[in-house]
Amino acid sequence: MNYHNYQNQRYKPQGKPERFQPDVDKIKKILNGDAQLLNEYANDLAVDFISPKNERYRLSTSQIRNVLDEIQRMQQYDKTKLQLLRPKLAYAAGRHKGKVKEFRDLIEELLKYTNQDNFQYFKYFIEAIVAYHRYHGGK
Repeated sequence: MNYHNYQNQRYKPQGKPERFQPDVDKIKKILNGDAQLLNEYANDLAVDFISPKNERYRLSTSQIRNVLDEIQRMQQYDKTKLQLLRPKLAYAAGRHKGKVKEFRDLIEELLKYTNQDNFQYFKYFIEAIVAYHRYHGGK
């Protein structure tokens, strides 16, 4: 390998970082009642949501708390009210970027699989994310 080839390899652009992808298999299992997986995945997500060094890209407790409050007001599954969360999350994600956008992506994925039968587990999962987020020092 000559010097020119070495330089080209060395400074080769890395590309965009991998985009957050919610784990659909885990989401389906959680919504089917797997409480252990619910705790593990919620904990992992909470740690990830507070991990960026730049404060601007972190997910704040108040941002996820707003979503949780909307969900907790629902006594039962209401597809219309759940769908109305989507524009609120889109606004927050557009305004704050970073982990707020990832949280929005997670909720979008959850909404695809949430129905009347598993709505309670949807609520439990969001509550667990908020709880673990606060536990790990989310502000």
